[in-house]
Amino acid sequence: MEEVEVMFQTVPGVTISFPDKILEEYQTFKGESIFANVSYEKLSALVTDFYKALSEPLFFVMQLPLSIYEENKMGFRKIVHQEVLYLDGQTQSQIDTIMSSYGQLLLSDGLSQFAIASHESHEEIFIQKYKVVSIYSKRPEKYVAFLTKYGLHRTDHLITAWNTFSRDYPGEFRRICMEGIDAYTCGRYIKKARNVSCKDNRKRLILFIFPRF
Repeated sequence: MEEVEVMFQTVPGVTISFPDKILEEYQTFKGESIFANVSYEKLSALVTDFYKALSEPLFFVMQLPLSIYEENKMGFRKIVHQEVLYLDGQTQSQIDTIMSSYGQLLLSDGLSQFAIASHESHEEIFIQKYKVVSIYSKRPEKYVAFLTKYGLHRTDHLITAWNTFSRDYPGEFRRICMEGIDAYTCGRYIKKARNVSCKDNRKRLILFIFPRF
């Protein structure tokens, strides 16, 4: 029987003009990083399997664009900054709580980015804009079997969503809302959990994002 090739599935909050150019592949870069294209239907299981194997304590990081109102207050006419939310000293159970409540939303959403990492092993999975997956490890080769299990193939020339964009064909991303909850709801949860666990009064961490197009 002839094998039917399944097209790469983008997340609901993302639109790219040439999805047929995206293959389920990964590339190992010199040093300690892997970049990968993971089809939407596999993302949740892959992220869960990854962080379940990490040594505690863990930490959770989330990036969200500022509102246009906040940008205007800083003198900008469009959204060019992101707020970074950081939740430290987490157990597997605490990460489970975040992911069971907001994981599917964050993996579907086009605005947010998030990472889960271990303080002990310094290994991390980062779900970036357009849901490009990055894995950081001192021994990235240890994740070859892990990625192969999810049907990803190794390549020396990974084409991600970013490589398909141009001024004529830019990518699109949008906020996803599920049952009245969006990524900003998750952001408020992270802020509340951080305030409960930390006595210090941390300042907001704001990143300036240079647009590609």
